[in-house]
Amino acid sequence: MAGELDQLRQSVPDLANLDPLSEEVREWLDRAHDVVKRVDAAEGVIFQMHQRYLLDPVEKVVASAEIVETIDRAARTSAIMRRLGATRPFR
Repeated sequence: MAGELDQLRQSVPDLANLDPLSEEVREWLDRAHDVVKRVDAAEGVIFQMHQRYLLDPVEKVVASAEIVETIDRAARTSAIMRRLGATRPFR
């Protein structure tokens, strides 16, 4: 899981400037959402909320930063779970 989150973090498209409906961005967002929700279902919901704001030009910059922060929180949660020996994601 940590490797997937790291890979996502390194491959973040320019969400603030790219079309959120483009195939490249949609595929990345779908993959990112799947990984985040496997770590923590609540973070998955938060991710989707920020994803919707990418459609609003006024909110797009903030939404893109929040999406990256959501991935970072999921990575921190995943690391804590590994240290504690947890095998199931939070639901």
